[in-house]
Amino acid sequence: MAVDTVAAPALVDDRALSRHPKAGIVYIVLGGLLVLLALTKLGGLTTTVEIDKTLSDASWAAPTSTVVLILGLAAAALGAWMIVGLPQRRYKIAGAAAVAATVLALLFWAYSEEGTVFRAESILAGALFLSMPYIFGALSGVVCERSGVINIGIEGQFLMGAFTGVLVANITGSVYAGMLGAMIAGSLSTMLLALLATKYQVNQVVVGVILNLLALGFTSFMYDQLKKADGFNTAFSVPTITWGPLADIPVLGPVLFQQKIFVYVGLVMVAVVWFLLYRTRWGLRTRAVGEHPAAADSMGVNVNRLRYWNVVAAGLLAGFGGAWFTLGNSLAFNKNMTAGLGFVALAVMIVGRWNPLGVLAGALIFGFTTQIARDLSAAGSSVPGEFLQMLPYAVTLVVVAGLIGKAKAPAADGVPYNPGDK
Repeated sequence: MAVDTVAAPALVDDRALSRHPKAGIVYIVLGGLLVLLALTKLGGLTTTVEIDKTLSDASWAAPTSTVVLILGLAAAALGAWMIVGLPQRRYKIAGAAAVAATVLALLFWAYSEEGTVFRAESILAGALFLSMPYIFGALSGVVCERSGVINIGIEGQFLMGAFTGVLVANITGSVYAGMLGAMIAGSLSTMLLALLATKYQVNQVVVGVILNLLALGFTSFMYDQLKKADGFNTAFSVPTITWGPLADIPVLGPVLFQQKIFVYVGLVMVAVVWFLLYRTRWGLRTRAVGEHPAAADSMGVNVNRLRYWNVVAAGLLAGFGGAWFTLGNSLAFNKNMTAGLGFVALAVMIVGRWNPLGVLAGALIFGFTTQIARDLSAAGSSVPGEFLQMLPYAVTLVVVAGLIGKAKAPAADGVPYNPGDK
């Protein structure tokens, strides 16, 4: 007797072709605008790149119109390539390359004015240092949200870390004790979030906003009190670590081997968090409670307890990031000195797709554009610094809109869990 057979459904292949005409059209339009800019506005201009710390006489000048024209054509070609259809992995690479070509073209345009020079080593070293608060804040968010808890309170944790770091450093006379105090303050700040999110199951977004306001009010009040007492809010300086002859390597030396301790701790923590999340039992359980807590519960994982302690541990990272604002920059504490960068760290987390390595890339983008805006502003460029500072947020919107692949949060992010729920 013949047996009817039914073809098994094809498995979803990550290498399947991705066709997103809208994204490709956007890059074609951007590339076309850059080509038009190169042909009509940039004739006769040059952009100078200089290695300013290790090789004082090394500089190169390139015709701005030619570079912008090539980059514009590249962005348009990548957009057209994406319309045709690409394997999923190559599609993401093509989208990222199109964005990079557009930003690089704008950068050459910004530095084409007379009196502006792209001082490569200083700018890159400054960009890496300025990316640190985003790295610490975003890593804190990654640990929380991979566990299923939304941490909107990073801004408040920054403030508590910045204030406590200076206070403890002044009391003990040790900048390293100040860093430890900042970490503890950040962890205590998240402890309340962890308790309310797991035991009382309060709306996590609302709790995060309230904790931000609480931290702002508390640190502002304490700042007013400390102004009346001498010696409790003076700036402490963190020494720059120089790695001997390695610091003399062109470009890499000043960028990687002549920085403050915050840079090295930040880079190490990116690797540590990535390893813990993807190569350890703790990481497997953390990702499980963030994606499918009922499945983790059925395997014997105490979901709420793991979420609680993960959020408390994440506060250590955010608190250390807060110390960057004061101890890292040799500044005394001022009211609201974090200026909303805790919310920017959340954007970095989204750009990085809740992955520590992606967080590093996103933080470098934000740090680089911030450094460029400061450098051009100091040089008196006619390009508005606000326009350059807007670029990271535009990149965030591009990612969220799915033009470089969609950013998808953990499935159970922000969803309370009761043992026995399905």
